Amino acid sequence: MGATLGTILDYKAVLADLRAHLPPQAGGGGMAVRRGSLRWLETEMRARGAGGAAVRNIIYRDIGTVADREILRVILTELAVEAGRPLPETSLVSSSSPPPAELELLGRSKKRAYRQFLAGVRAGRAPRLIVTGRAGAGKTVLLDSLDAALREAGLPVKRLFLSGEVGELLGLEAAPGTAYAQLAAAQMEAARRQLPASGTLLVRVTDDLGFAGGPPRSADGSVISPARWAAEHLLAAAPPELAVLLALEKVSADGLGLPQPETIALHPPTPAEARGYLMARLSIARAEADALVAETGRHLDRLSLLVRLRGGQTDADVPELLTDPDIRRLAGATAALDLSSVHSPALPWPPELLRAALGTEFRQLPPHARALLAGSDALGWTPTPALRAAWNGMEAKDRTGALRRLAALTAEGGRPVRLAALTALKDWAALAAHIRAQPDDARWLPLLWPSIRHGAVGETRDDLAGAVVRHHAGRGDYHDSGLRDALFTLLEATRPPVRAWARVKLAESSLEAGNMAAAAEQLAHPEVSALLSSALPVRDAWAVTACADALLVQAALARWAGDLEAATRAVMDPRAAVGGPRAGLWRGLIAKDAGRWDEALGALASVPPSSPLLSARARYQEGDLRLRLGQPAAALAALRDAVIRLEAAGASDEERARVLARSATALRRLGLVEEAHATLKLALALLPPDPRRHADGVPRARLLSEGIPLLLALGRPNDALAASAQALALLTGRSARPAEVQYRQRRTHYRVALAYLTRGLGGAYLQPLLGPLRDHPDLQQARALLDGLIAEATTGSDRDSILLFDMHLSRALAEPHPAAALDCVARALALAAHPYEQAQARAMRAEVQWRAGRPAEALADLNRAHALLRRVQPGLDDQPDPGLQAQLLTLEAAMTIGDGPQTIRWLRAALADSALAPFRAGVWRALGRVLEAGGDAWPLLHSLHGPRADALAHLRPGDALWLLEGGEWKSPTGPSLP
Repeated sequence: MGATLGTILDYKAVLADLRAHLPPQAGGGGMAVRRGSLRWLETEMRARGAGGAAVRNIIYRDIGTVADREILRVILTELAVEAGRPLPETSLVSSSSPPPAELELLGRSKKRAYRQFLAGVRAGRAPRLIVTGRAGAGKTVLLDSLDAALREAGLPVKRLFLSGEVGELLGLEAAPGTAYAQLAAAQMEAARRQLPASGTLLVRVTDDLGFAGGPPRSADGSVISPARWAAEHLLAAAPPELAVLLALEKVSADGLGLPQPETIALHPPTPAEARGYLMARLSIARAEADALVAETGRHLDRLSLLVRLRGGQTDADVPELLTDPDIRRLAGATAALDLSSVHSPALPWPPELLRAALGTEFRQLPPHARALLAGSDALGWTPTPALRAAWNGMEAKDRTGALRRLAALTAEGGRPVRLAALTALKDWAALAAHIRAQPDDARWLPLLWPSIRHGAVGETRDDLAGAVVRHHAGRGDYHDSGLRDALFTLLEATRPPVRAWARVKLAESSLEAGNMAAAAEQLAHPEVSALLSSALPVRDAWAVTACADALLVQAALARWAGDLEAATRAVMDPRAAVGGPRAGLWRGLIAKDAGRWDEALGALASVPPSSPLLSARARYQEGDLRLRLGQPAAALAALRDAVIRLEAAGASDEERARVLARSATALRRLGLVEEAHATLKLALALLPPDPRRHADGVPRARLLSEGIPLLLALGRPNDALAASAQALALLTGRSARPAEVQYRQRRTHYRVALAYLTRGLGGAYLQPLLGPLRDHPDLQQARALLDGLIAEATTGSDRDSILLFDMHLSRALAEPHPAAALDCVARALALAAHPYEQAQARAMRAEVQWRAGRPAEALADLNRAHALLRRVQPGLDDQPDPGLQAQLLTLEAAMTIGDGPQTIRWLRAALADSALAPFRAGVWRALGRVLEAGGDAWPLLHSLHGPRADALAHLRPGDALWLLEGGEWKSPTGPSLP
């Protein structure tokens, strides 16, 4: 009869019988491992996925998992069939429900308690059992195993974990008095309510048991040990049908005070048992198992937890977890770290943050605690689900120490964590002090604002609300819900200067939205106007700042209205100076609009790098101004610096995209069109298409519009027209900035005209640009568009004047009739506000005069343009605008081409400047067309290049010239590859 799962084999007897009857040939010969030997069984076990070390444990020590026992039984059954012997069996205790692996591998006392108690319950009895043992002896593992087995069998089970303060857990009612007997009666009643009428009660009791701050008490009111309390009020008072198992840490000297049921002492696993357990459950080598045992100790609860966590099990019992001091410490530290990581909740924690929260190295924790975090120092650390669940069981006091350590971080990368930790600690004064010392760190406050709003009070809340408002206002996020909430909080403040400052910020938000009337209305509020009109010096910090900001808003309103004199008065008011970097930025903006270029550059340069966002904006405005003044290289340096500062300051994607797009324009002006195109792509990627119905399309439309001249410089007029259609479609939607929309529409329509102009001229929109000698349908369309725009143009603002100037020059370039073109140039020249614009207009007039056949007049304008270009940046290292230089060199060469080789050699030397490299091919192509029009090109090419020119005789002379002079072609000097 074969063995079944319902019996346990006498392995020694079975092996002795099988070895005696195995056929000789089956055992092998020579040095072969004998069939049926221990070594042979170990090899077979490993071959079938089991542990080889389990063989000796099962046979000689009766220790092994159910799975290992079953595999060994199958192997022995196969041998029995081969030997022709029935597999003997013993009539030992039924193993229909064998103990789980933790008990199988780790001690007889725990197996005995498990089997004995479980058998009694299954037999319908109500057994009573006490198990004792120090921490780590396996009480929790035993209770877990019994709980699982009884629930699997469908039997009712209730568990109680009584540790520390249990008054709330047991529903302890307040005693009617303070007499010991009354306190004892309340405890007894609380315990009685926990006793089911039947089923099983599994209770774990620790030695720190307490009730509302008081000790356990007997029925007579005397103080007793936690063990005796549990024995009296849970074990002795249990109904007859209720099975009870008490797991106690120790039995105190006064005993349990009742007829003691059977007590089984549990002992921690031996080092060998612990090592074998880890090797079997984790499939690790002996050396690693020894190291883990040395770190963890012979603590069964920790060993079991380590195995479960390493095996990916996530259903660890939170109260049990938190009884372990190392885990509680880790849980408190990581809970604090979680509260302090609101700015990057999805990112793993770097080791330095984990070390700061713990107050020590993570590696100093024992393995079972370390298993609650996944990751590495290189990749960062992530909490396991079990650790996350443990956070819910933490009290505020468990997190406080870690939060204070995180709040003490001083490294720049730890600032957001520091601020979040201060918020979690509700240390509003320290949080406000930090923001006063580091104003730019206000960028980390928006996510913390809801907690600040409901926690801070009085002046501290006002200070923090003001910081939130300044942060959003600095980014232009005036419609952010956090800013609005902080503003309304300030409007509810008790102090009038605070409310006045909030109203000024409301005026700024209206100004940003283009609602000038609403902005003026907020400034006219009595609380604001009283500050501005006060004859007495203002002392309060809020009032001083409100006054300064109000003056800057006044300046902006006057600037918008075109009253630069009033804007200058407001921004130069001494009271505005306390605006600090913002005041310097506004002085620069207004001076820029007023045409006071040196003053503008000086004011913009005064904005210190210590204000990253404002200094970035100042550098952007400087770059924009230098582009206007004809200094594209210096402009590019300023714009690139602005991009870096904006990223460091955490600026919005819209603002970064705007600066990148302007950088692309600077690159285009330098002739670096491929790099410019790549930069524009970066800008567009920051502002992808927004499918929302009411999304503001102005920012992306602005980028698309600014990219049109770049596409034209690449020779892609059709793509430019497509981009203009996209931009105009975005500008037809609703926007909170109607004035901005109207300007962007005019500017984009102007660039549509540029696309037709470029296609009509038949080249790329990159200097040199020579006007047409005959008309073209695209040129006609360009003129029609430009005439319409010029007729509707206004010069109310500086940017409108610049746009009108550009329109007149483009209109002249699109006009094939010199007389009409000269009239357009004259209009542009009348608008020129500085040497660079005058040089542009003079260069255009020189080109038109040359087309008109008036070389003397053309040469005079050309010389004047050269002189103006030399005045563009006196004292600067920057080179003049290379594009305009290329235009002037082309015109001069065209006018003097009659001098023959001398002109070509002069032009060749002039174009050697590296800044002109992107324009060389265009210069030679333009001069080639002039040569072809003259009719005597080939003799000139022969005189300059000899046989190399003959090799290109099949080409038009203009193409041959740019190939020979532009370095695009080399004559063959040897055989070429087929």
